[in-house]
Amino acid sequence: MDNLRCLLIFSVVFGHLLELFMGSQGLDRILYLTIYSFHMPLFAFVSGVFAKFDPGRIRGRMVYPYLIFQTLYIWYANAVLGRETDLQYTTPYWLLWYLFAMVAWNLALPLAGAKNGKTKAVMLLLAFAAAVMIGFDNRAGYYLSVSRIVEFFPFFLMGYYCKGMREDTKRLIGIVQSHRLKIFLAVFCTLFICLAVGVISSNEEDIRSVWLYGSSSYDNGDYGWKLRAICMAVAASWLVFFLTVIPVRRIPLISAAGSHTMTVYLLHGFFIRFLKEEELFSKVEHPTGIAFLASCALIAILSAKPVQTLFSPFLSLEGGRSALGRLLSAGTGLRHRMGCAGRLRPRWNRRGRTG
Repeated sequence: MDNLRCLLIFSVVFGHLLELFMGSQGLDRILYLTIYSFHMPLFAFVSGVFAKFDPGRIRGRMVYPYLIFQTLYIWYANAVLGRETDLQYTTPYWLLWYLFAMVAWNLALPLAGAKNGKTKAVMLLLAFAAAVMIGFDNRAGYYLSVSRIVEFFPFFLMGYYCKGMREDTKRLIGIVQSHRLKIFLAVFCTLFICLAVGVISSNEEDIRSVWLYGSSSYDNGDYGWKLRAICMAVAASWLVFFLTVIPVRRIPLISAAGSHTMTVYLLHGFFIRFLKEEELFSKVEHPTGIAFLASCALIAILSAKPVQTLFSPFLSLEGGRSALGRLLSAGTGLRHRMGCAGRLRPRWNRRGRTG
Protein backbone atom coordinates (compact mmCIF):
# COMPACT_ATOMS: atom_id res chain seq x y z
CA MET A 1 0.00 0.00 0.00
CA ASP A 2 2.99 2.33 0.43
CA ASN A 3 3.29 2.88 -3.33
CA LEU A 4 -0.39 3.82 -3.55
CA ARG A 5 -0.09 6.11 -0.53
CA CYS A 6 2.84 7.90 -2.16
CA LEU A 7 0.78 8.49 -5.29
CA LEU A 8 -2.12 9.77 -3.22
CA ILE A 9 -0.06 12.17 -1.09
CA PHE A 10 1.52 13.49 -4.29
CA SER A 11 -1.94 14.10 -5.70
CA VAL A 12 -2.90 15.98 -2.52
CA VAL A 13 0.14 18.28 -2.61
CA PHE A 14 0.01 18.77 -6.38
CA GLY A 15 -3.73 19.47 -6.26
CA HIS A 16 -3.28 22.11 -3.54
CA LEU A 17 -0.56 23.79 -5.60
CA LEU A 18 -2.75 23.78 -8.71
CA GLU A 19 -5.39 25.70 -6.76
CA LEU A 20 -2.97 28.63 -6.48
CA PHE A 21 -2.88 29.48 -10.18
CA MET A 22 -5.40 27.46 -12.23
CA GLY A 23 -8.14 29.21 -14.15
CA SER A 24 -11.65 28.11 -15.00
CA GLN A 25 -10.47 26.07 -17.98
CA GLY A 26 -7.38 24.51 -19.52
CA LEU A 27 -4.99 21.68 -18.62
CA ASP A 28 -4.48 22.82 -15.03
CA ARG A 29 -8.22 22.76 -14.38
CA ILE A 30 -8.59 19.32 -15.95
CA LEU A 31 -5.70 17.95 -13.86
CA TYR A 32 -7.22 19.43 -10.71
CA LEU A 33 -10.69 17.99 -11.29
CA THR A 34 -9.23 14.60 -12.23
CA ILE A 35 -7.17 14.48 -9.03
CA TYR A 36 -10.17 15.39 -6.90
CA SER A 37 -12.23 12.67 -8.55
CA PHE A 38 -10.25 10.02 -6.67
CA HIS A 39 -7.70 11.16 -4.10
CA MET A 40 -9.93 11.73 -1.05
CA PRO A 41 -12.03 8.54 -1.44
CA LEU A 42 -8.90 6.47 -2.03
CA PHE A 43 -7.11 7.93 0.97
CA ALA A 44 -10.15 6.96 3.04
CA PHE A 45 -9.89 3.41 1.66
CA VAL A 46 -6.19 3.12 2.52
CA SER A 47 -6.85 4.49 6.01
CA GLY A 48 -9.51 1.82 6.44
CA VAL A 49 -7.05 -0.92 5.50
CA PHE A 50 -4.81 0.11 8.41
CA ALA A 51 -7.63 0.93 10.84
CA LYS A 52 -8.46 -0.83 14.09
CA PHE A 53 -10.55 0.16 17.06
CA ASP A 54 -7.97 1.17 19.64
CA PRO A 55 -8.97 4.02 21.99
CA GLY A 56 -5.34 4.67 22.91
CA ARG A 57 -4.34 4.93 19.24
CA ILE A 58 -7.30 7.18 18.47
CA ARG A 59 -6.43 9.46 21.36
CA GLY A 60 -2.68 9.51 20.78
CA ARG A 61 -2.38 9.46 16.98
CA MET A 62 -5.54 11.25 15.86
CA VAL A 63 -7.08 13.46 18.54
CA TYR A 64 -3.70 14.65 19.85
CA PRO A 65 -2.23 15.77 16.46
CA TYR A 66 -5.61 17.27 15.51
CA LEU A 67 -5.60 19.52 18.59
CA ILE A 68 -1.93 20.40 18.08
CA PHE A 69 -2.19 21.26 14.39
CA GLN A 70 -5.58 22.96 14.67
CA THR A 71 -3.91 25.32 17.15
CA LEU A 72 -0.77 25.73 15.02
CA TYR A 73 -2.64 26.41 11.77
CA ILE A 74 -4.91 29.00 13.35
CA TRP A 75 -1.92 30.65 15.04
CA TYR A 76 -0.08 30.63 11.69
CA ALA A 77 -3.06 32.16 9.91
CA ASN A 78 -3.31 34.96 12.47
CA ALA A 79 0.34 35.67 13.31
CA VAL A 80 2.00 35.06 9.94
CA LEU A 81 -0.71 35.54 7.33
CA GLY A 82 -2.52 38.38 9.12
CA ARG A 83 -5.90 36.67 9.31
CA GLU A 84 -8.44 37.02 12.09
CA THR A 85 -9.42 33.42 12.77
CA ASP A 86 -10.98 32.39 16.07
CA LEU A 87 -9.39 29.51 17.92
CA GLN A 88 -11.93 26.67 17.98
CA TYR A 89 -11.91 22.92 17.53
CA THR A 90 -15.35 22.09 16.15
CA THR A 91 -14.73 23.20 12.56
CA PRO A 92 -11.44 21.70 11.33
CA TYR A 93 -9.08 24.17 9.67
CA TRP A 94 -8.84 23.40 5.94
CA LEU A 95 -7.04 20.07 5.44
CA LEU A 96 -7.42 19.02 9.08
CA TRP A 97 -10.92 17.74 8.32
CA TYR A 98 -9.30 14.42 7.44
CA LEU A 99 -7.85 13.90 10.92
CA PHE A 100 -11.21 14.82 12.40
CA ALA A 101 -12.92 12.34 10.09
CA MET A 102 -10.39 9.65 11.02
CA VAL A 103 -11.42 10.03 14.65
CA ALA A 104 -15.10 9.61 13.76
CA TRP A 105 -14.49 6.68 11.39
CA ASN A 106 -12.38 4.76 13.89
CA LEU A 107 -14.87 5.38 16.70
CA ALA A 108 -17.59 3.95 14.45
CA LEU A 109 -15.78 0.65 13.86
CA PRO A 110 -17.49 -1.26 16.71
CA LEU A 111 -20.84 -0.38 15.13
CA ALA A 112 -19.65 -1.49 11.69
CA GLY A 113 -18.28 -4.84 12.79
CA ALA A 114 -19.57 -7.76 10.72
CA LYS A 115 -18.64 -11.44 10.78
CA ASN A 116 -19.92 -12.62 7.40
CA GLY A 117 -19.93 -11.37 3.85
CA LYS A 118 -23.67 -10.72 3.65
CA THR A 119 -23.65 -8.50 6.72
CA LYS A 120 -20.66 -6.59 5.35
CA ALA A 121 -22.43 -6.11 2.03
CA VAL A 122 -25.49 -4.75 3.84
CA MET A 123 -23.33 -2.39 5.91
CA LEU A 124 -21.61 -1.11 2.77
CA LEU A 125 -24.93 -0.54 1.02
CA LEU A 126 -26.22 1.38 4.03
CA ALA A 127 -23.01 3.45 4.12
CA PHE A 128 -23.28 4.32 0.42
CA ALA A 129 -26.97 5.17 0.85
CA ALA A 130 -26.12 7.46 3.77
CA ALA A 131 -23.39 9.09 1.67
CA VAL A 132 -25.96 9.95 -0.97
CA MET A 133 -28.70 10.96 1.47
CA ILE A 134 -26.52 13.33 3.53
CA GLY A 135 -26.48 15.69 0.55
CA PHE A 136 -30.13 16.53 1.15
CA ASP A 137 -29.33 18.01 4.58
CA ASN A 138 -28.34 21.66 4.19
CA ARG A 139 -27.04 21.71 7.76
CA ALA A 140 -24.30 19.18 6.95
CA GLY A 141 -21.23 21.11 5.89
CA TYR A 142 -17.87 22.17 7.31
CA TYR A 143 -19.06 22.18 10.93
CA LEU A 144 -17.77 18.95 12.54
CA SER A 145 -16.98 17.85 8.95
CA VAL A 146 -20.28 15.96 9.01
CA SER A 147 -20.78 15.93 5.25
CA ARG A 148 -17.31 14.58 4.45
CA ILE A 149 -17.36 12.07 7.29
CA VAL A 150 -20.54 10.50 5.93
CA GLU A 151 -19.72 10.79 2.22
CA PHE A 152 -16.28 9.18 2.38
CA PHE A 153 -17.08 6.64 5.09
CA PRO A 154 -18.07 3.90 2.57
CA PHE A 155 -14.55 3.90 1.13
CA PHE A 156 -13.04 3.74 4.61
CA LEU A 157 -15.35 0.85 5.42
CA MET A 158 -14.39 -0.97 2.21
CA GLY A 159 -10.73 -0.74 3.21
CA TYR A 160 -11.51 -1.96 6.71
CA TYR A 161 -13.45 -4.95 5.44
CA CYS A 162 -10.70 -5.81 2.96
CA LYS A 163 -8.25 -5.94 5.84
CA GLY A 164 -10.58 -8.06 7.93
CA MET A 165 -11.12 -10.69 5.23
CA ARG A 166 -7.49 -11.81 5.22
CA GLU A 167 -7.93 -15.21 3.56
CA ASP A 168 -10.55 -13.97 1.11
CA THR A 169 -8.35 -10.99 0.30
CA LYS A 170 -5.34 -13.20 -0.35
CA ARG A 171 -7.37 -15.35 -2.74
CA LEU A 172 -8.79 -12.23 -4.40
CA ILE A 173 -5.32 -10.74 -4.86
CA GLY A 174 -4.16 -14.01 -6.37
CA ILE A 175 -7.05 -13.96 -8.83
CA VAL A 176 -6.60 -10.27 -9.67
CA GLN A 177 -2.90 -10.73 -10.25
CA SER A 178 -3.54 -13.49 -12.74
CA HIS A 179 -2.41 -12.16 -16.08
CA ARG A 180 -5.68 -12.24 -18.02
CA LEU A 181 -7.93 -10.77 -15.33
CA LYS A 182 -5.38 -8.08 -14.53
CA ILE A 183 -5.35 -7.00 -18.17
CA PHE A 184 -9.16 -7.11 -18.32
CA LEU A 185 -9.60 -5.00 -15.17
CA ALA A 186 -6.92 -2.54 -16.26
CA VAL A 187 -8.49 -2.13 -19.71
CA PHE A 188 -12.06 -1.86 -18.37
CA CYS A 189 -11.17 0.68 -15.68
CA THR A 190 -8.96 2.62 -18.09
CA LEU A 191 -11.83 2.95 -20.57
CA PHE A 192 -14.23 4.02 -17.82
CA ILE A 193 -11.75 6.52 -16.41
CA CYS A 194 -10.95 7.87 -19.88
CA LEU A 195 -14.68 8.43 -20.34
CA ALA A 196 -14.83 10.31 -17.03
CA VAL A 197 -11.75 12.39 -17.87
CA GLY A 198 -13.22 13.10 -21.29
CA VAL A 199 -16.39 14.40 -19.67
CA ILE A 200 -14.27 16.58 -17.36
CA SER A 201 -12.20 17.87 -20.28
CA SER A 202 -15.23 18.91 -22.29
CA ASN A 203 -17.04 20.47 -19.33
CA GLU A 204 -14.28 21.88 -17.10
CA GLU A 205 -15.91 25.32 -17.03
CA ASP A 206 -19.27 23.90 -15.96
CA ILE A 207 -18.03 21.43 -13.35
CA ARG A 208 -17.84 22.99 -9.90
CA SER A 209 -14.99 21.92 -7.64
CA VAL A 210 -17.33 21.78 -4.66
CA TRP A 211 -19.07 18.77 -6.20
CA LEU A 212 -15.92 16.74 -5.51
CA TYR A 213 -15.08 18.14 -2.08
CA GLY A 214 -17.82 16.30 -0.23
CA SER A 215 -18.41 19.34 1.96
CA SER A 216 -21.59 20.82 0.49
CA SER A 217 -25.24 19.85 0.32
CA TYR A 218 -27.03 19.53 -3.01
CA ASP A 219 -28.82 22.85 -2.61
CA ASN A 220 -25.70 24.75 -1.59
CA GLY A 221 -23.54 23.11 -4.27
CA ASP A 222 -26.19 23.29 -7.00
CA TYR A 223 -26.07 19.61 -7.97
CA GLY A 224 -28.00 16.42 -7.28
CA TRP A 225 -27.79 12.93 -5.82
CA LYS A 226 -27.29 11.27 -9.20
CA LEU A 227 -24.12 13.28 -9.78
CA ARG A 228 -22.79 12.31 -6.35
CA ALA A 229 -23.50 8.65 -7.09
CA ILE A 230 -21.64 8.96 -10.40
CA CYS A 231 -18.68 10.59 -8.64
CA MET A 232 -18.55 7.72 -6.15
CA ALA A 233 -18.65 5.19 -8.99
CA VAL A 234 -15.77 6.98 -10.72
CA ALA A 235 -13.76 6.95 -7.48
CA ALA A 236 -14.42 3.20 -7.09
CA SER A 237 -13.17 2.65 -10.66
CA TRP A 238 -10.00 4.60 -9.86
CA LEU A 239 -9.54 2.36 -6.82
CA VAL A 240 -9.76 -0.86 -8.84
CA PHE A 241 -7.49 0.63 -11.51
CA PHE A 242 -4.74 1.63 -9.08
CA LEU A 243 -4.91 -1.64 -7.14
CA THR A 244 -4.54 -3.45 -10.45
CA VAL A 245 -1.65 -1.53 -12.02
CA ILE A 246 0.44 -0.25 -9.10
CA PRO A 247 3.18 -2.73 -8.19
CA VAL A 248 3.07 -4.33 -4.74
CA ARG A 249 6.86 -4.66 -4.45
CA ARG A 250 8.79 -1.92 -2.71
CA ILE A 251 10.13 0.83 -4.95
CA PRO A 252 13.10 2.88 -3.68
CA LEU A 253 12.17 6.37 -2.48
CA ILE A 254 8.50 5.99 -3.48
CA SER A 255 7.69 3.28 -0.92
CA ALA A 256 9.68 5.10 1.76
CA ALA A 257 7.77 8.33 1.13
CA GLY A 258 4.48 6.42 1.11
CA SER A 259 5.15 5.07 4.59
CA HIS A 260 5.35 8.62 6.05
CA THR A 261 2.41 10.39 4.46
CA MET A 262 0.97 11.84 7.68
CA THR A 263 3.92 14.18 8.19
CA VAL A 264 3.71 15.37 4.59
CA TYR A 265 -0.04 15.85 4.86
CA LEU A 266 0.07 17.88 8.06
CA LEU A 267 3.10 20.05 7.25
CA HIS A 268 2.75 20.86 3.55
CA GLY A 269 -0.24 23.11 4.25
CA PHE A 270 1.99 25.73 5.88
CA PHE A 271 3.97 26.03 2.63
CA ILE A 272 0.80 26.13 0.52
CA ARG A 273 -0.69 28.94 2.61
CA PHE A 274 2.55 30.92 2.42
CA LEU A 275 2.78 30.51 -1.36
CA LYS A 276 -0.82 31.60 -1.72
CA GLU A 277 -0.25 34.69 0.40
CA GLU A 278 2.87 35.71 -1.55
CA GLU A 279 1.29 34.86 -4.96
CA LEU A 280 4.60 33.39 -6.09
CA PHE A 281 3.11 31.32 -8.90
CA SER A 282 1.90 34.47 -10.63
CA LYS A 283 5.54 35.47 -11.05
CA VAL A 284 6.86 32.33 -12.75
CA GLU A 285 6.60 30.80 -16.19
CA HIS A 286 5.33 27.24 -16.63
CA PRO A 287 3.66 27.11 -13.21
CA THR A 288 2.37 23.56 -13.77
CA GLY A 289 5.89 22.18 -14.19
CA ILE A 290 7.09 24.18 -11.19
CA ALA A 291 4.17 22.85 -9.13
CA PHE A 292 5.04 19.28 -10.16
CA LEU A 293 8.68 19.68 -9.12
CA ALA A 294 7.71 21.52 -5.93
CA SER A 295 5.37 18.66 -5.02
CA CYS A 296 8.15 16.11 -5.46
CA ALA A 297 10.54 18.25 -3.40
CA LEU A 298 8.06 18.79 -0.57
CA ILE A 299 7.30 15.08 -0.34
CA ALA A 300 11.00 14.17 -0.37
CA ILE A 301 11.85 16.70 2.34
CA LEU A 302 8.85 16.24 4.63
CA SER A 303 9.02 12.44 4.52
CA ALA A 304 12.75 12.38 5.34
CA LYS A 305 13.77 10.74 8.60
CA PRO A 306 15.24 13.92 10.20
CA VAL A 307 11.94 15.74 9.65
CA GLN A 308 10.04 12.76 11.06
CA THR A 309 12.23 12.83 14.16
CA LEU A 310 12.01 16.61 14.55
CA PHE A 311 8.21 16.73 14.41
CA SER A 312 7.48 13.45 16.20
CA PRO A 313 6.42 15.35 19.39
CA PHE A 314 3.60 16.96 17.38
CA LEU A 315 2.47 13.81 15.55
CA SER A 316 1.65 11.52 18.45
CA LEU A 317 1.04 11.66 22.16
CA GLU A 318 3.77 9.10 22.66
CA GLY A 319 6.24 11.30 20.78
CA GLY A 320 5.15 14.32 22.82
CA ARG A 321 5.63 12.50 26.10
CA SER A 322 9.02 11.22 24.99
CA ALA A 323 10.15 14.71 24.03
CA LEU A 324 8.85 16.12 27.31
CA GLY A 325 10.70 13.40 29.21
CA ARG A 326 13.94 14.26 27.42
CA LEU A 327 13.46 17.96 28.21
CA LEU A 328 12.82 17.23 31.89
CA SER A 329 15.85 14.94 32.05
CA ALA A 330 17.99 17.57 30.37
CA GLY A 331 16.71 20.20 32.81
CA THR A 332 17.43 17.96 35.80
CA GLY A 333 20.93 17.27 34.50
CA LEU A 334 21.56 20.97 33.93
CA ARG A 335 20.42 21.83 37.47
CA HIS A 336 22.63 19.08 38.86
CA ARG A 337 25.69 20.38 36.99
CA MET A 338 24.94 23.95 38.07
CA GLY A 339 24.59 22.77 41.68
CA CYS A 340 27.94 20.97 41.53
CA ALA A 341 29.59 24.05 40.06
CA GLY A 342 28.09 26.17 42.85
CA ARG A 343 29.48 23.86 45.54
CA LEU A 344 32.96 23.81 43.99
CA ARG A 345 33.25 27.60 43.54
CA PRO A 346 33.72 28.41 47.29
CA ARG A 347 36.51 25.83 47.49
CA TRP A 348 38.28 27.44 44.57
CA ASN A 349 37.91 30.86 46.20
CA ARG A 350 39.35 29.58 49.54
CA ARG A 351 42.27 27.98 47.74
CA GLY A 352 42.92 31.24 45.95
CA ARG A 353 42.99 33.23 49.16
CA THR A 354 45.21 30.65 50.88
CA GLY A 355 47.68 30.80 48.04
